[in-house]
Amino acid sequence: MPKSWKSHLRLGLLLVLLLLASGCEAEPRRYEFALETTGGPTDWPVWVEELTFDHTWSSPVGNLGGGFDIRPPTGGRTAVLAHPVAAPESMQARWFSYRTQTFYEIDLELPDTEDLLRQWYRDHPPAQYLHYLTAGFSGEGEVFVWWRARCRDCGSDRSRDFHAPIVESAYGEEAEGDPATFRSQTQRRVDEGIIPSPW
Repeated sequence: MPKSWKSHLRLGLLLVLLLLASGCEAEPRRYEFALETTGGPTDWPVWVEELTFDHTWSSPVGNLGGGFDIRPPTGGRTAVLAHPVAAPESMQARWFSYRTQTFYEIDLELPDTEDLLRQWYRDHPPAQYLHYLTAGFSGEGEVFVWWRARCRDCGSDRSRDFHAPIVESAYGEEAEGDPATFRSQTQRRVDEGIIPSPW
């Protein structure tokens, strides 16, 4: 029995859809999370001038003064992103150490983030968990990057929270810059007894 014109039409449409799908690159999955930053450790304050991910999206940071030495990292300065973004594959940063009067820069690869985030969002669904990317900057040039999922309905019981390192430790390179730019801010920290005089 010959196929009806409807069967031929269905088959033709299916082929067109398959060709279109194979010719298009899949849009990367986007994730909703907040960015946390921490600095220090205590008595090693820093100023983060630039913080960018994948050379495309960034967040303002500024002064950070403690918490770098706490593991797993919690708290710090939080920025809520305006919209979901793809899993970041790299982090670029430039920061200044008040104590050593040194600028640091880093362009850091974040390995396997797409696979990691896919697993972490499956294990800790956004309906039940708030997700955070946490970046830490030390006054001695060290950085870390962690992921945190915070249970929404657990009250003060934080035992169901999730923490995992993406990069446990990396070091930036000393960079060019004029420490005089931060002279008054450094002096204020010396006057407050936060750091010894670097001069």
